[in-house]
Amino acid sequence: MGQSKGGIKMDALMLDGWTPLLLIGIIIAIIIFYISRNISRKALFLTSIVLSLICVGIIIYSIEVVGSWEGMGLGVFTFSGFLGIWIGTIMGLIIKK
Repeated sequence: MGQSKGGIKMDALMLDGWTPLLLIGIIIAIIIFYISRNISRKALFLTSIVLSLICVGIIIYSIEVVGSWEGMGLGVFTFSGFLGIWIGTIMGLIIKK
């Protein structure tokens, strides 16, 4: 299955293709977290809501226009970003208190 590299299988390092999805969510959460430390709560919520609406629009676009497996992939990436936005927002609000 996977080639051995120092005793660890490469498949274990790549998480069977889930790595890009996880990285998108984690990177967006970190970006939103750092933004939340520098702006007010109102601006943070406004930014998160606008980005969330963009994500919802992309998901609808992926279902209606793209369709097929490509649309499903686009929707899953966008949902990962959506989760990252709100995880970063909540983390920023909790730590900012």
